[in-house]
Amino acid sequence: MDELLTYRLFIATIESGSLSAAAHQQGMALSSASYRLKRLEHRLGVTLLNRTTRVLSLTEEGAAFLQGCRQAVSAMEQAEDRMHRRQAALSGDLVVTAPHDLGERRIAPALLAFQRRHPRVSLELHLSDGLSRGVGRGIDLAIRVGPLTDSALIGVPLADDERRVVASPDYWARRGRPMHPRELHAHDCLVLTRDGEPQTPWHFQEGGKALSVPVAGSLRANSGTLLRRWAMEGAGVILKSSADIRAALDEGVLESALDDYMPPSSGMHALMARDRYRPQRLEALVAWLKEWFRDACQSPRPRDVSRGTW
Repeated sequence: MDELLTYRLFIATIESGSLSAAAHQQGMALSSASYRLKRLEHRLGVTLLNRTTRVLSLTEEGAAFLQGCRQAVSAMEQAEDRMHRRQAALSGDLVVTAPHDLGERRIAPALLAFQRRHPRVSLELHLSDGLSRGVGRGIDLAIRVGPLTDSALIGVPLADDERRVVASPDYWARRGRPMHPRELHAHDCLVLTRDGEPQTPWHFQEGGKALSVPVAGSLRANSGTLLRRWAMEGAGVILKSSADIRAALDEGVLESALDDYMPPSSGMHALMARDRYRPQRLEALVAWLKEWFRDACQSPRPRDVSRGTW
């Protein structure tokens, strides 16, 4: 097991690009981590890493050994998981990431119910409206809405998810409701940012053809939750998942526009690393989420999460 820990440290060092980050991830002191890697190189009689003051990179021998390390760690994880399968209950840790609104409103209740059904599974939810980086490197599962763009990830469909252009009734009364997407250039659009980059243009369809419209406004944020609150307060127009604004639409706090120009749903997906072993607890969670959202689509009434039913 000591060598397995060293292998995991070596893999984490390459994936994070930092021995310090890898040591923190593995729960050991930096000096201990450095000693482990040096001892491993001494035992193998090769240099695995090119070390400079800023960059760590693999040597040719290191690249070959990395593949073997991953196979060894995967084989051990499979062996451990087979032992877990022999037990009556699932166990272990899972880290999930989801956008703020989606995570708080729809994913958090599902995770709570899953954990109550499997109390030996520990769940951690990271809320982020950014991209799905980190899946397979500390994050087991990402829930995202939109087209799949990363070939290193496997996407499991969970639910359809349409997007809507909405604003408060007060805003529409002041500024007028657009009749065509191009009229959005005259509106204050509340724009989501990811890694500092505004997520524009907004995409529509007209006559079966794609239509992209540049938008801008005086307020931007990297949180969809904040954008929704600003829209509800009359600050501008947002493009948002229907699931995130359903309650506000039902209550009349937000009203939609341009419904006839919205593109087909790209869906909500559970994203996992393509080249990584997936333990039973992760497969079970994905299956649970599929059932959860399938039932949510069939029933207008929310589940009683307080009692762990679904």
